[in-house]
Amino acid sequence: MKALGIISTLACLCILAACGPPKQKIPVSTDPIGADVYADGKKTCTSPCSVSLDKQGDHLITIVKEGYAQEEIIVRRQFKPDRAIRDGVISGIIKGGDPKDVAEETAKEIDEQERSGEAYELKPSIIIIDLHQK
Repeated sequence: MKALGIISTLACLCILAACGPPKQKIPVSTDPIGADVYADGKKTCTSPCSVSLDKQGDHLITIVKEGYAQEEIIVRRQFKPDRAIRDGVISGIIKGGDPKDVAEETAKEIDEQERSGEAYELKPSIIIIDLHQK
């Protein structure tokens, strides 16, 4: 019985962890390698690497390596209407029956994707930087 409680607790934690904002991995490569990569002011990795950013806003990537000029890249979120509309129509067809129901479900799905961040993509989707010596 105790094992069932532990399994239930772990399952709940997994579900809650999956409910966070949608993320996108952005690969970062520098020449020379070995630069510190900061995402929104927090050190996240050393190049080459990938940073995982939430799609709910813009981000600042800062690249620092001793002896080289610091580089800053703004990663912006862009609305992807084709994806949001496609997913909304599919959801509307599955949930609705007549065209009015499909239209209402499509609008709800698009609105939900905008709120959650799923309707967005971060750009640039890959960062490649040639560092310049000071």
